[in-house]
Amino acid sequence: MDQRDKDRREAVREGMNGPEPADAARPGPADAIRLDAVVRQQGTFTLGPLDMTVPSGLVTGFVGPNGAGKTTAIKAMLGMVGIDAGSISVLDGAPGTRHGRIGVVLDSLALSRDWTAVSAACSLGRFYPDWDQGLLDDLLVRLDVPARVKVKNLSRGQGVKLQLALALAHRPELLILDEPTSGLDPVARLEVLDILHDFLVAEGRTVLFSTHITSDLERIADHLHIIGAGRTRFAGPLPDLVEQWAMARGPVSALTPEVEAVLTGTRRNGAGAFSGLIRTADTAAFGLDVLIEPPSIDEAVVAMTRGLEPDRRNARSVAELAEKH
Repeated sequence: MDQRDKDRREAVREGMNGPEPADAARPGPADAIRLDAVVRQQGTFTLGPLDMTVPSGLVTGFVGPNGAGKTTAIKAMLGMVGIDAGSISVLDGAPGTRHGRIGVVLDSLALSRDWTAVSAACSLGRFYPDWDQGLLDDLLVRLDVPARVKVKNLSRGQGVKLQLALALAHRPELLILDEPTSGLDPVARLEVLDILHDFLVAEGRTVLFSTHITSDLERIADHLHIIGAGRTRFAGPLPDLVEQWAMARGPVSALTPEVEAVLTGTRRNGAGAFSGLIRTADTAAFGLDVLIEPPSIDEAVVAMTRGLEPDRRNARSVAELAEKH
């Protein structure tokens, strides 16, 4: 981590007083994205009520297990799907009204299969007053994306890198990424992360980074939002995760009722050992036979979302909730 990253993360700590309760969004003077009590019914799955903020000028990691609602939430932010209750603000506007200031990279390739990088630029550039063809050309070279090969003939990694280059070519204020490094080899992943690092050099740039590869977040994220079964499980500056939570590991014999009461996401293995997430304030409940150590993002996500079932309301109950909001 370079000095600029350290300074940015320090600014996170100075500007926030730690995570709010899981069901509350913290108001902020500079939120690029804000969701308040958002609900969306999709088949048998219900997203929300979801409260979420994406602070301006920072990288927010958006993480959770498959089916937690990350992609649905992102599509709602972009105005690609509607919501049944609540409200969404993106760059102080309604979803879908600020597209000229937003860059987007989705998990599925959102480009015509017969386009090349050249034809994509011709088609997309006219919609963005700040389109920078020179920047796009530089990014294509840096990312090793052939300019005249059709999208359908690109590899998965080349397709993702082309989307990223196109998303950055109009110098957006906000970049929204849905699993951008999924399926990429380690070299391609590092190339993408380096480009994102450079993107953040400009003041005021904001990134929402949805991924299941938490090592990527540990490299660049300032802020973390964990979602499970459609609802927030943790939200706050990344350093708060290790300051306020810890992993406890020890023999199953140490699991007294008092200990189990403070554990989250407890796992037992066949060797007679357990592990679970605890608040650092509760470490006094454990004896010397239990190891207490900082959690990884992976461990926190697994523990905070273990055993959660999506809220499978019927359409009538969602409509009733919408009326209340």
